[in-house]
This record gives sequence, C-alpha cells and structure tokens, in this order.
Amino acid sequence: MCAGGRDVGQDVGREAAARDVGQDVGRDTTARACCQMTSLSRGMSRRAFLRRTLLFGLAAPGLACSPAALSGCVSAKRRRSLLDMGARTVEVPETVRRVLCTNPIGTVDVYLLDPALLVGWNFRPRAADAAFLNPATLELPSLGVWMGAGSVPNAEEVLATRPDVLLCFWSVDEAGVAMADSIQEEMRLPVLLCDCSLEQVVETYTFLGELLGVTQRLNVLIAFFAEKLELLRSTVARIPEEELRTIFLAEGKGGLQTDPVGSLHVQDALDLLHTRNVVDLPGSEGQGMGMPSVSIEQIITWNPSAVLVSEYSMSDTATSDLYHEIRSDRNWNSVPCVAAGEIYQIPQSPFSWFGRPPSALRLLGCLWLLCRLYPEYAQAAGIVLETEVREFFSRCFDRELTEDELIVLLKQ
Repeated sequence: MCAGGRDVGQDVGREAAARDVGQDVGRDTTARACCQMTSLSRGMSRRAFLRRTLLFGLAAPGLACSPAALSGCVSAKRRRSLLDMGARTVEVPETVRRVLCTNPIGTVDVYLLDPALLVGWNFRPRAADAAFLNPATLELPSLGVWMGAGSVPNAEEVLATRPDVLLCFWSVDEAGVAMADSIQEEMRLPVLLCDCSLEQVVETYTFLGELLGVTQRLNVLIAFFAEKLELLRSTVARIPEEELRTIFLAEGKGGLQTDPVGSLHVQDALDLLHTRNVVDLPGSEGQGMGMPSVSIEQIITWNPSAVLVSEYSMSDTATSDLYHEIRSDRNWNSVPCVAAGEIYQIPQSPFSWFGRPPSALRLLGCLWLLCRLYPEYAQAAGIVLETEVREFFSRCFDRELTEDELIVLLKQ
C-alpha cells in the first residue's frame, strides 16, 4: 500500500484506463527501475540510490531485475528537455500525468486545471470544504511543504506516490531558482519553477499547457483568467488616486499578526487593486516573509481605511472565529475603521480567495475586495459579485452553487 492507504496497482490501473495510456505500466516501471539500477547506481549516495529504488517499485518483495526487464530499457519513458519559467533546462517525461507541487500555491493552481493530475496535497483540506472538491482527491496523502508552515516532506513518502515531476510555484528570481535547484538535488526528480505572480497567471497556465499538453479546459481557463485580469485593470484605472483605500491584514493570534509590504501573500493582489498595505516594516520583518506581530497602537497610528481578516490555517481540524473576535474586542474597536464596520473576512472555501496560498483564486479575491472597497466603481463596470462567484466556481471547480452555498461563502 502506498501513502494514504491507496493500492498502487489499482490506482495505476484506473489511471491507465481513464487516460488511455496504452502501455503496461508495471512492465514499464520495472524496465525503468532496472535501467536506473544498472546505469545510475555508480557514484550515487546510498540515500539517493534507495530513493531511486523506492520510486521505481524495487522495494516491493519479489520484484527482481531480470534480463528480460533489462532488455526493456529501450521502452522506458521517453524524455524531453523543457525550459521552465526560471530559464532552467529540465529533463521531463514525454508525457506527464502525475504531479506533486512543492507548496500549496501550485497545488491549488494545478487542482483548478485538473484534480486528477495531483498525487498529493501539501495540507489536508478542511472537512467543511469537502463539498466543493473532487471526492477522489480527498483520499490523497498530505505530504508537507518544502518551505513555509507545515511539515517537511518525507522523501520516501513523496517517492512512493511516483510523481513524474515536481512543480515549484514561487517568484521567478534567484531565490526561486535556488529553491527549485535545491529540491531537485534533494529528490533526484525533475523540478520545474513556475511563476506565482498574479499578473503572470495567463503565462503560467500557458507554461502548464506546454508541460502537460494543451486541452480544451486549459484554453478555457486561460481565456477566463485573461478576461478577469483585464476587467480588474480597467475598473481600477477609473478610480481617482485620492479615493484609493489602505488596508491592514489581520491574521494569527488575536489578529495581531500580518503580512507586510512585499509579502507574496498580499502584494500582487493589492498592487492589482492599487490599494496600499499600511504595514511597511524595516529590517528583516519588512522583507515580506513570515507573519510579524504588531500592536493595536501601531494599527491605530497607521490608520488603515479597512481591515481584512484571514482565518488561514494549515490544519484541517483547527477552528477559530477571528472576525467576530476582532469585532467584539474593545481594543480593536479603538481602530477607527473597525469601529466604523470597515472590516471584511476573506472567504476561504474551498481555498483562500486572497493569498494563503496566493493562487489563481486571487482573481476572485480581487473582485470580491473591489466590490467591498470600491462598490460604486464595481457597479459602474457591471461587476455583480454573486455572478462572479458563481462563474468562478462553475469554471474552476465544475460546481454550480446553490443559493444557500453562495450566501455562506460570501459571509465567510
């Protein structure tokens, strides 16, 4: 049995039939494994060699590398060179059907494209979100995150899921390239760097098409995301500078942790809306990483025109009601915008709409926040939030929302 309790043989059989791969997966796996044993074992560390054997199933009792299998090396998976979004040349299988993402950003983006591609989560989806997700994906193992909150992935558990590639969604710069290189060196699997920038969402999905193969659904998503980007840009361009708002993002214990200027969790979305984050910190805390703590006194001094509340958690069991905690807190009500009711809870189902993780769903989050902060300009542009939410769930989750579900989502 592989991680998550799924039977590998049955799983592979189902996928082969569903995708019409047209090949004997077991024979191909054995052939590839034996090729790797004979040609790659020399010069490998023991740990790396064990990873290879686990990946190709040689840890299974009774599976031997026979001469017949060795002769099948020529039929092993064909490979091709692909230039990723960080300008790294990576050797990948000719056909990619099994994907693991190194952090939740990519996992959400790949899920929106095709849930069947995923071999695991970085987190366990909350039970409350299960109704919006593909039931088969709820059985996938939670494998952890290579950077950020959550457990560090176990190499053997990752390899047991037999991913064709790992996708590292991050900034396309020296830090992103270094991260992708490091994970590839650790796992001895192809790792492709993908741009997590919201402004580049169309280009990122176009790259996924190059990797995975262009499909009708991919083309629909690309056109849909391009349309929403243009709608947001054109609407925000009409807002006079003197009417632009400022926000404080409340999260963590008591709402007194936040994401500062430069954080990939909020910066792209706020830039798209021409809306300023009041938390611009010096030193290491101002580098956009982590969740620095602040005080009520600082927030009062910054005087944001609105507070956004994020209930994000990597845990599928932890619960909180930070929004109502802040609304009823005497100290928080010393912040003028909170006292005036300018406080909004970021919708989180089935994934965050705004930034944790900062996936393509930020487009929906931006439309949501545009309607909250600039309702007259949204109305003038013909943006009806309920219609936008229904459309996103239909396109991205193949889910037609009921009236009750829509009400609950928008009250989150």
